[in-house]
Amino acid sequence: MNIKRHWGTINELILPAALNSYSIVFFLNNRLFAIGMIVLSFFNFYAGLSGLIATMTAVLIANTMGFDKIQLRQGLYSFNALLIGLGMGTFFDPGFVYFSLLFLAVLLTLILSVTLGGWLGKYGLPHLSIPFVIGFWLIVLPSSSFENLGLTQRNIYWINEAYSVGGSNLVNFLQSIDSLTINKLSDTYLRSLSSIFFQNNLLSGLLISVLLLISSRIAFTLSIIGFLTAYFFASFTGSATAGFSYYNIGANYIMTALAVGGFFVIPSKKSYLWTILLVPLTSLVLLFMTKLFNGIQLPVFSLPFSVVVIYFIYFLMLRRNPAGLILTPIQNYSPESNLYSYANNKIRLAQLLYYPLHLPFWGEWIVSQGHNGQYTHKGEWGKAFDFMLLDEEMKSFTGNGTRCEQYHCYNKPILAPADGVVEEIIDGIEDNDIGKSDLLNNWGNTITIRHLPGLYTQLSHLRKDSFKVAVGDHVKCGDILANCGNSGRSPQPHLHFQVQASPKPGTKTISYPFSYYLGAGSNGKKLFSFALPVEGEIISGVRTDNLLKRAFDLSPGTLLKFRYTDQSGLEHFNKWEAFTDAYNNSYLYCDTTNSSAYYVNDGNMLYFTTFYGSKNSLLYYFYLTAFKVLLGHYENLEIVDQLPLNTLPNRNGMIWINDFIAPFANRVKAKYSMLQTGSDDPYQPQSLTLTSKIDLSIFGKTRKACSGTILLDNNRIEKFTFLHNKIKIEATCISSSS
Repeated sequence: MNIKRHWGTINELILPAALNSYSIVFFLNNRLFAIGMIVLSFFNFYAGLSGLIATMTAVLIANTMGFDKIQLRQGLYSFNALLIGLGMGTFFDPGFVYFSLLFLAVLLTLILSVTLGGWLGKYGLPHLSIPFVIGFWLIVLPSSSFENLGLTQRNIYWINEAYSVGGSNLVNFLQSIDSLTINKLSDTYLRSLSSIFFQNNLLSGLLISVLLLISSRIAFTLSIIGFLTAYFFASFTGSATAGFSYYNIGANYIMTALAVGGFFVIPSKKSYLWTILLVPLTSLVLLFMTKLFNGIQLPVFSLPFSVVVIYFIYFLMLRRNPAGLILTPIQNYSPESNLYSYANNKIRLAQLLYYPLHLPFWGEWIVSQGHNGQYTHKGEWGKAFDFMLLDEEMKSFTGNGTRCEQYHCYNKPILAPADGVVEEIIDGIEDNDIGKSDLLNNWGNTITIRHLPGLYTQLSHLRKDSFKVAVGDHVKCGDILANCGNSGRSPQPHLHFQVQASPKPGTKTISYPFSYYLGAGSNGKKLFSFALPVEGEIISGVRTDNLLKRAFDLSPGTLLKFRYTDQSGLEHFNKWEAFTDAYNNSYLYCDTTNSSAYYVNDGNMLYFTTFYGSKNSLLYYFYLTAFKVLLGHYENLEIVDQLPLNTLPNRNGMIWINDFIAPFANRVKAKYSMLQTGSDDPYQPQSLTLTSKIDLSIFGKTRKACSGTILLDNNRIEKFTFLHNKIKIEATCISSSS
């Protein structure tokens, strides 16, 4: 059992932390990129070995000391130790004294990473490579006092060291690569990339550029923009002799471009523009620091990049209106993922900004007057709604409409739009005769409810003595408050509804959406999410269904076990368990594939937000199939959404092309849709089939990407299917418990 637990720790924490240490240097968490960087670090064998030893030492110490496992796994505690190892292995000869000092340097760098990270983290700022710079200074400056620590010449004659590894064949190959005749710009760019890992050869630069291109088109583009900006600025100012070296370009100018252009800031036209502005600024800081530290013989390394980027991030954080240049809200460690997730979530997850308010009535009502209406919704009171009830002939009353009782909405129950506390009730005002208004008691019989501090709803023109609640009562969403009437400034029965920031009736209105409601669409009913209905629109609230609610009740502790057969005919079993993380976010976790699918269930809708893990896992196929599920039963009502491009099952060449231009114009979109296509009962189904698909729109042309079905029975997910190219999965739920 201990062996299994230790192996689980190594596989799920130690190895990912070590790998991410290599890729996070370039602001990526990409396994392929990390493996490639490990390989090329060994082009200078002792530098590569020192880097690996330093990384593993930092990871193991941080894990043993019990530091935050999320930051540890992301490589944030150990990438500075990696740089220390690479730097020391490049400049010093190996030996007992060397490895002793390397251990001390790693320990110091880890302490600096944790403490600086904690201090700057309080302000939402990164520590970048400052721990590496300080740690290396403390080794370089006193190194002349260590008689048993010798400087090496391998960083000058590094290619000769390859002879001991691969003989003359390897040496000849490396020499042929390094002596390739290419233009000066390309040569300088590639050597600058290699210098970030303390190397100076075309092969390393070429491999890094290819790995960047494969891992992130945006990062690759930004590396070129950062390099060219530095190159032409140096030519323009004549500063090339003072601060234009391969290392300065790589570790300062290119890294500034990667950090500002697509990592800490959402990639956009403005982030690219600021990249072009900040690279010259970094050059000025570098020249200043070089002059400042030359007197004590300390290299500035990547300190200028770190200082400029940290100050710029803090500069952006102090804005009152952050429009245009957006700091990355959720870090996905990929410029493409940051961009596509932000663009999708900006629309899709807007509801997270709002406390959900529901329609305050049953059935279908018409918006007889909307925001800034024709009659009474003016000025500070313009963000309000009036609702009435119509019959099949679109009339609001029967007979001649001269009495309140003849109006369809009169005396109908009015509901609490959300949970809250009753703040104030005005009662005792008689209903008006039809066509007349009580201008002295403008709002008539009214109730205001406090839902959150600064969020109140007011419901007015209610019927006298019809209140079912009292001041101070706690109400639940959907509780009956009173009945619709015709009191106050109301010539005919209707409901007035408004949202305001204070409890006093009649205060200034604020624009605030209803969470979910059904309205008219081009092909029948359409679901609106966190939207404002317009005047003349006939709307109704969403009725949840017991089968759907129970089947998708994924409360913490829920266990789902599935059986399925893969393409080769092998049978597999998966177990998923529902958890909540430290931030109270819900997710399904599959221990077989170490995958997680985060979701939100707000009572009306279940929708997935993020997926982490293997895209060949059953949980990933379910994530795509059940991306958004309405928990109410409406036959043939289409639920639509947008899927972030970075979560798609495969990324073809056209999506790669889109990655290059996405910061300026996104020409590829993924549309998700779901229909409830079959049920055993149109009103209270016990069995129901959900059909979903994902369509790709690529530069204006639409094609089907994947599809799936979910069968609900026995109040649970009975089975689901997923189809994508040659992948065909049918999974059966063999047990479900909560």
